[in-house]
Amino acid sequence: MREPPPLLGWKEHVALPDWGISRLRVKLDTGARTSALHVEDLTVIGHHEVDDQRLPVIRFRVLVGSRDIPTRRTVTAPAIAHRRVRDSGAKAELRHVVRTRVVCGPLDREVDVTITDRSGMNFRMLLGRLALQGAALVDPAHGYLHSPRPPRRKPKR
Repeated sequence: MREPPPLLGWKEHVALPDWGISRLRVKLDTGARTSALHVEDLTVIGHHEVDDQRLPVIRFRVLVGSRDIPTRRTVTAPAIAHRRVRDSGAKAELRHVVRTRVVCGPLDREVDVTITDRSGMNFRMLLGRLALQGAALVDPAHGYLHSPRPPRRKPKR
């Protein structure tokens, strides 16, 4: 008998080891088809060929750490596709898609991630249902089932 997929909370921390990122707070969003990552300073630095299609190699910065004291990790990755995605406001946007390894507790798999500006959103990354499909279940009532809770923020005075 097959073992059931692991249960993850609706919010967790993930590692993106291919990019040297050991901890990034994410929302597991089964309402979103694709995964999305907030980046800054996106630049096309070259091109590569995939199945007779010319796609960009991009450089961007990923914000890690707290909102108060973020650090930036520079990443270079080949785009594997472009996808038209509707944001939370239903506005369509053409985004670069990159592939990277995502580790969250027992979940460890290659995931396609769209690159976008998510400034102003509560989570810098969303893991959509295509990334979770067949690999994990999400408990919408609990967060941080496989990662430590972040420290509570002190209220501003």
